[in-house]
Amino acid sequence: MMEKYLRRTNIPNWFISVKMICLFIIVFSFFLFNSCQEAVKPKCKDCLILHASLDEEVISLERLFDKIELIPLETTDNSLIRYIGKYEFLDGKHFILDDTQYILFIFDEQGNYINRIARVGQGPGEYRYIYDFSLNPQKGQIEMLSPYRLIYCYDFDGKYLKTYDMSEISSTSIQRMQILDNENYIIWYPPLDGFDGLYIISQETGELVNSFWQDIYIINSWSSDVFYKYNDEIYFYLHLYNTVYKVNKEGVEEAYEWYFGDKTMDISLHEISTGIYNMNKDNENLMKKIEDDDRLYQCIRNYQNKHYYYVQLRFELKKYKHLFYNKITGKSCFFESIIEDFPFNPVYYFQDEYMIGTLNYEYKDKLLNCPLIDEENRQKLLSFKEDDNPYLIKYYFKDN
Repeated sequence: MMEKYLRRTNIPNWFISVKMICLFIIVFSFFLFNSCQEAVKPKCKDCLILHASLDEEVISLERLFDKIELIPLETTDNSLIRYIGKYEFLDGKHFILDDTQYILFIFDEQGNYINRIARVGQGPGEYRYIYDFSLNPQKGQIEMLSPYRLIYCYDFDGKYLKTYDMSEISSTSIQRMQILDNENYIIWYPPLDGFDGLYIISQETGELVNSFWQDIYIINSWSSDVFYKYNDEIYFYLHLYNTVYKVNKEGVEEAYEWYFGDKTMDISLHEISTGIYNMNKDNENLMKKIEDDDRLYQCIRNYQNKHYYYVQLRFELKKYKHLFYNKITGKSCFFESIIEDFPFNPVYYFQDEYMIGTLNYEYKDKLLNCPLIDEENRQKLLSFKEDDNPYLIKYYFKDN
């Protein structure tokens, strides 16, 4: 049949051969290109690569923890919490920022309400919005970050002390802060074109000491929590990158990188605008990509302690999963929930001995038969009422 067709069309055999060779080269190149695109490799050259698996496991609480303690946060007219934006613990006190009400609540170690800083207004010592806060025991003050380049300082009883003006920062809507050392803050704002995103600011004068980190705005704008502290060093991460950096006054250096084999995300393979003029369109495209592609995830929270490196991953904009990487064995475990239908999230605080998350009322029954909860904490669960503040959950790590 083919020979009759060739004779009828008078196409030379050599031409057919050349076409077949070209077709083979095109097909081979296509498969080669796609296989190269899938082979995401670690980008860090001199930092630690954490090889871990994103194959989910069914594990028990006893694999990671020795016991669980519940801390009911007292519910009064002055202590009603809508949303926990940030949590810190210092000198036996829980500090909780509700960044929807712009109120900092203070509870004692058992969860009894002590005080709050709620100074929304336009008078002396008052603010319009608060996005973040830091505890500065060296100076005896709580430092609360306004997006309008101001830090309001109060003592630990809530008395207003002073305001730091950071007008030297080019951005007009800063988002996160951390005490870098005894003299400086590190401030974060997703960088616009040609501007830096990280600023070193003097604690005493508010003057700009240094700035760095220029990057794609739309990718950086997806990051809310970007700092954590371990062994008196500050670490910086972004939600759409796998690398975690260590910050100092001179800049950032790669500390470690998450690597998940063929499931590793590489946001650079996706076409993203570098400007703010297409921001809404690019944001919609990025949301759709994350919803449709299981190889796109967000590294919502990174922490570490003497036992583990930890990352909380979010898939499809709503599925939260957790990965613990054992520093001694190099083994990891990855899961969504430990108890059926009990959301193991979020994690707000990560120390050597324990980590702290929250429990909302609708999930209290899931913990009633947990073997790591003693009778005293079981009674706390039974006393949990629907209109109560959330409980804090304290997970004590096993001593590996």
